[in-house]
Formats: sequence, C-alpha cells, structure tokens
Amino acid sequence: MALSLLQLSIISAILGHLSYVTYFIRGEKVTQSLRIFVAFVASPVVVTVVLSYAFGYPVFRAASTAATVWAGFVFGLFLNLSIYRIWFHPLKSYPGPFLSKITMWHHVLSTISKTDNYQRLHKLHEEYGDYVRVGPNLLSIADPDIVEIAHGSKTRFRKSEWYDMSHPLTSLQQMRDHQMHDKRRRGWWEKAFVMKSIRGYEPTVLKYADLLIQRLKDHAGQVVDSTEWINFFAFDVMGQLSFGKSFENLQNGESHWFVRLIHENGIPLGTFGTVPYMLYLGFNLPAAINPMSRLLEYSEKCVDSRITSGNNAAFPDVMSHILEAGPFFEDQTTEKLLLTGDSRLLIIAGSDTTATTISFAIYYLATSPSLLEQLRKELDQHYISENDPFSIEGLQYLPLLNAVINEVLRLHPPVPGGVYRDAPPEGISINEHFIPPRAVTIAPNFTIQRSPKAFVRPNEFIPERWTTQPELILDKSAWYPFSLGRYGCVGKQLALMELRTVLTKVALELDVKLAPGETGKRLLEESKDIFTMTALSLEVVFTPRKRYDSRSMERKSSPQVQNA
Repeated sequence: MALSLLQLSIISAILGHLSYVTYFIRGEKVTQSLRIFVAFVASPVVVTVVLSYAFGYPVFRAASTAATVWAGFVFGLFLNLSIYRIWFHPLKSYPGPFLSKITMWHHVLSTISKTDNYQRLHKLHEEYGDYVRVGPNLLSIADPDIVEIAHGSKTRFRKSEWYDMSHPLTSLQQMRDHQMHDKRRRGWWEKAFVMKSIRGYEPTVLKYADLLIQRLKDHAGQVVDSTEWINFFAFDVMGQLSFGKSFENLQNGESHWFVRLIHENGIPLGTFGTVPYMLYLGFNLPAAINPMSRLLEYSEKCVDSRITSGNNAAFPDVMSHILEAGPFFEDQTTEKLLLTGDSRLLIIAGSDTTATTISFAIYYLATSPSLLEQLRKELDQHYISENDPFSIEGLQYLPLLNAVINEVLRLHPPVPGGVYRDAPPEGISINEHFIPPRAVTIAPNFTIQRSPKAFVRPNEFIPERWTTQPELILDKSAWYPFSLGRYGCVGKQLALMELRTVLTKVALELDVKLAPGETGKRLLEESKDIFTMTALSLEVVFTPRKRYDSRSMERKSSPQVQNA
C-alpha cells in the first residue's frame, strides 16, 4: 500500500531529526559543506527521477512527492536544530539576541549592508555585557582577561574551522596544527623577519615613502584622498617585498587591478566570516564563476615569476628568505598551493593593516596641530631632519612617535572583530564564566581595547597614556593589535618600520589639514571590517611644511584630545 503524502512527511521529518543528532551536531563541517550543499540541492531531483523512471510515477506526482520528502526532512532537521540550540545547547545561559541562538545568519544579515562586523559586536557588548552569544556555537568575549587565556603562549585554545575556508589552499596563518605551524614559522617565515633581514628591507621602505611624499607634494594645496595614496604606498611596498616587483600604484596614481580585486574579494570575507562554510563554497566554485580565481591565478603567476627571477641583492625581499629555505611539502601541488596562499597572506596582511593605521594617524595629525608640532619637536631633539639621511631603526626609540602609533592601534586595531578560537576539549572557566568544550570564541579587539576595565577614558585619543600618563592604562595586556603567542604577527617589526617611516616623513616635510567639509566621519564610523580593517576615504590638504620660529608658536603641554 502506497504511503500518503502526510505519512511521507512524518517519516521524512523523523529522518531529518535523526540526521541532526547523528551527523550535523557532531564534528566540523566546513570542508564537507560542498558535498552537503550538493546533496541538499540534488536530492529532490534524484528522487523525482527515480520515482518517474523506476516506479512509473507521472512527472508531476514524482516531483510533488520528492518535494514533500525533501520539505519534511528539512523541517525535521531545522525543528530539532532550533529546539536543541534554544533550550539544550551548552551556551544556552549566555545572553544575546534570540535569533542568534538559532542561526548565525541573524548576525550576518545585521552586518551585510555596511560590512561592519566589529561595530555590531561592539553594540552587542554594550547591550549584553562582556560575554555575548552571537551565534549558536559562537561566544564573543570582551573581558580583557580573555586575551592571555585564548591567545597567550600557554593557551589551550585552538584555531577554529574558520581557517579551513579555502582548503586545500592554505598559508602560514591558516595552519591549525600547532606543530606544523611552528615548523613553518620557525624554519621559513621567521628568517624573513629577524632584525638582520628587516634592515635589508629599509631601502625599499624608504624608496616608496619618499615617492609617497613626492606625490603628495605634486598635489600640494589640492584636496586628496589620503587613504587612497597611503594604500598605494603600502601595496607598492608589499608587492616589492612579496613578488619582487611593485604594483606601481604611486607612479601611476591609481590602484593596480590586482589591488582593487583584493578589496572587492574582501567584502565576502567580512560579510560571511561568521559562516565559514559559505566562504568555503565560494572558494570552491568553478573558475568561470569564482570571484577568487583571477586573484589566485595572478598570485600563482607572480610566485612562478619570483622563483624564476632569483634574488635581487639590491632589494632583498621576504619571499627570497622563504624560497631559500626550500620546499615545506614534498608534493609539488601542495607546495604550490602553500606558496600561493603565503604570497596572498603577505600582500593582504602587510598592506591593508599598515595602510589603515597610517590613515587613522593622519586624521589625528590633521585634527591636532599641537600634536604634529610636538612630534616635530621630538624629531628635532633627535637631530632627525628631511635634509639628512636618518636611521629607520633609531625611530623605535622616539617616545611620542611610538605613543601615537600605539594609541592609533589601540583605537583602530588592524583586525577589529577578532579571530576565531575553539575552547579546549575540557572547557575552561574565565572569571566564573564556564566556556564549554569546543565552543567557538572571538575576542573582538576593537571592543577589548576600548574596555574601561583596561583603559581610563577608553574612547579618547590620548598618546600620553603610553608616555607621561601611564595611570591611564589599567591593564596593558588588553593591548594586542598584533595578537600574541605562537600566532602573533610575524611581520610586526616590518609593519612598525613602515608606520614610523611614513609618519616621520609626513611630519618633517608636510603640513596637513582636513579638507573643507571633511569631519572624518566616514573614516571613523564607516570603515569596513573585511577581517582586516579597510579604511574609508579621508579628504585632506597637504602642503609643503612651513617653518616658524618655535618661540612664536603656542605650545600645549599635551596633544589635543580627540573623541575617537
């Protein structure tokens, strides 16, 4: 006797329930998401064909039966999923938006229009406190104590499956296995970032810093988008240090198509970062419809060209050290994927983060003339002028310069929304909050570095907290713009070299002010979170520096405090 549609629906719903408790609730699914997606899409078609050809069903009846079975299965799956996540999930006691208990898509849809994940997280913490459930198995923690616990050298937390989003393409950053990561970092990457190697990059950084200043002088007195020009500088430097050739953004006065493509492809990363299976599906689309394919093809070509060209003694680069260490994997295909991923990592991590920090620093210099003058005074005291060569390495000892950089990094961290970590298999307690086993956590840098538990007047730009007013720092461990521990930014010293060099040259050679009508609102409030922060435009007028008798200048004891 044939089953009715109602009976089929009930049986299908039971199967959906069983699929959740036996499969979907267990283990990681990102690298299986393509197969799951194909199964979901293809199953009603397959059932329709089988019923039609094997059992002689009319096409319409076969299709309606298949649709009933599929709908019943999905209903049972998602009903069971919802009940479990609302009332039985280990994170059920943590506060957060109700719909976020059921699906991560609530968070995605709330950020999709503005790509402002970090702003959304910040508002949630203001509403719900330091521990917020922002997804079914995702806990955002803004307690400053999480920094050392989740990211310190002794952490038992591990990288989440978010890092599998582009599998099989990988990079140093995406290596989840501790031993493999440490081997790659020590044997290949750290050789490129020891101080001896970094000194070799000074000519490249100086070359493009000088070109940046010259191009800004070429537009003296005109309104320019400072963010755009600083991006030109950062990507030119990293193109030279990664591929052995510049993108020539500064020379041409416009972005290379590859740079534009990087920013365009970053939007999905910011939008769907909390649903990594969507990113995995995107990375594994056929090349003809894959938005990442051109980016990866160009990266691969540049790596091949870099290998063929050999080393340039005049301008040593990061990739030369990585290549000299030899292959990491024996399999050539796997090794090529790793080099392509590492080159992409070098470009993005070394460019966007540096450019964004300089862009925000320019805003504070433009809105605080007294800060700019104090910075110049510090440079004068250390006999640093635009007319004489100066040691980039020596800039690390200038208190105010480094305080400005530290404060910009505090208020506007390069990775504002934080990174994804799995809690230890046994779970862990943090200040009377139990984090259940394998719960995914994020520690949003933007919110933690503005926590009143860690900083006095946390939303104000006060460089003196790093120099003459240390009492304004309550918990220095909450400052971690470069992360820390085994996954701390390996290129930190190169980034600081670029920051110090550009800000020093701007202070020495240019006067800077906001363009008429510019308030900085776009930069401060609307910059995009595409995992890294992408600064929006800041219209500025640069002019060659005017010299004044210092005795006639009104000096203030501290830089003007700006609300950030």
